[in-house]
Amino acid sequence: MSLRHIFQVAPWSAAGWSSLLRGLVVAVSYFVLAKGALTLASVHPSASPVWPPSGFALASFLLWGNGLWPAIAAGAFLVNVTTAGSLFTSSLIAGGNTLEGLITASLLRRWVASANPFETPLQVVLFAGLALAPGTMVSATIGVGSLVIAGFAEPAKFFSVWLTWWLGDVNGQLLATPFIVLWFKGSFRTVGRVELQRLAALLAATIIVGIVAFSPLIQQTSVRGSLAFLAVAPLLWSALRHNQRDTATVALVLCAFAIWGTLSDGGPFARTSLNDSFLLVMAFVISTTVPSLVLSADVAVRRRGEDHKSLLIAELDHRVKNGLACVAAVAKRSRESSRSADEFLNVLNARIDSLAKTHTLLSRSHWQGVNLDELVRGELAFFANGESVVIEGPQIELAAEAVQPVAMVLHELATNAAKYGALSNYDGRVLVRWRRKSNGEKLELEWLETGGPQLAPTTETGYGTRVIREIIPYELGGVVDFALTPEGARCRLEVPGKWLSDYATRP
Repeated sequence: MSLRHIFQVAPWSAAGWSSLLRGLVVAVSYFVLAKGALTLASVHPSASPVWPPSGFALASFLLWGNGLWPAIAAGAFLVNVTTAGSLFTSSLIAGGNTLEGLITASLLRRWVASANPFETPLQVVLFAGLALAPGTMVSATIGVGSLVIAGFAEPAKFFSVWLTWWLGDVNGQLLATPFIVLWFKGSFRTVGRVELQRLAALLAATIIVGIVAFSPLIQQTSVRGSLAFLAVAPLLWSALRHNQRDTATVALVLCAFAIWGTLSDGGPFARTSLNDSFLLVMAFVISTTVPSLVLSADVAVRRRGEDHKSLLIAELDHRVKNGLACVAAVAKRSRESSRSADEFLNVLNARIDSLAKTHTLLSRSHWQGVNLDELVRGELAFFANGESVVIEGPQIELAAEAVQPVAMVLHELATNAAKYGALSNYDGRVLVRWRRKSNGEKLELEWLETGGPQLAPTTETGYGTRVIREIIPYELGGVVDFALTPEGARCRLEVPGKWLSDYATRP
């Protein structure tokens, strides 16, 4: 991956006051977070074991794009130039801090198709892996290396300073990035009252655990040291009963309590060296936060699966009811137009068989649509003999909702042709052809019969004729022109383009 691709080349420019204001807010926020984090530095003034700015920078790139890199670079430069080192080292460190977020954000976008990198357990694991390397390692190497080369850090302490720098960046991304991204992705305004009450109860329990397990308010004893693992309880509860956003929030609150206790030289992670104490805190955070986020993502995936299964059941119920209603209507109309019980049974059986074949085609395509050529040939397969039927037309996909009405019209046309028209003798021919009209915005289908027996004029209108003339206009808003001529039946129907599945998906 080239630097040209990572920086997205498009220069950061004043596209508007909103962009300028956002950049200013990001730069100032980075500066404030970094200055606060550097108060925890002990092994070197520029290396803190707790570094939330790395997570803030990554979240900014994920939410608003890599075009914010000048704001991050400016904030990082101001922090370092007012802390230790020179203009040279401050520039290199700022570049490393910026490149760290750009590399991780670009890799996440490349390997995770979703806009939310925490949707599935695999995505959370990938995020955690990218927090470990390579971006954070690049930042630590550039930062510590520049300080050593310029004489602001002892070469003998390179590894200890590098480890502190790296772990601080890793934990900053693991804690701050999910918290910021998940809260921004799920707008606070969409959080309901009940959900807020549940979150408040969860945070209250988390605060109690934080006070008991980590705070300096309670005297540290050997027995109390084991209470640190109480932190697992609110993390598990939020993962199983809440969502990923709440889990990230609980992790951040518990980390704040652990840092408070360690700063006061208390809590279960207190050691002789403050830096060692914080490294132990960060190791604990990694070992608890990542599994909790993975579990929370897995629960979310399962919930979405269950919701999808409820939707599928509702859709199945809807389709079954519609199918039964259609069969009932067909049976009623068929009985009204039949002269005997045998005729009624034969007609009803044929129409239900047509409905079943259409349903099979829809099921085969997972209700995404049916190829018109396949639909026409399926309806005429039983009636055609030899070269009695000619079918012509381009490849067109009918939307699922339009398949049944068109199939019913084709069935009635074929049935009438087999009983009274061109398909009732060996000399008759049926031509079925279709094309797109008005730049593809309409489907025109024609049914033309020739060579059949002379049809006597009649004013009677049976159920089949009413289906041919009325169902397309009623169901699809189309147009039907049907006539019985001496040469045979003529039918031309138009279906609006919105019922063509390929038309509906065109940009």
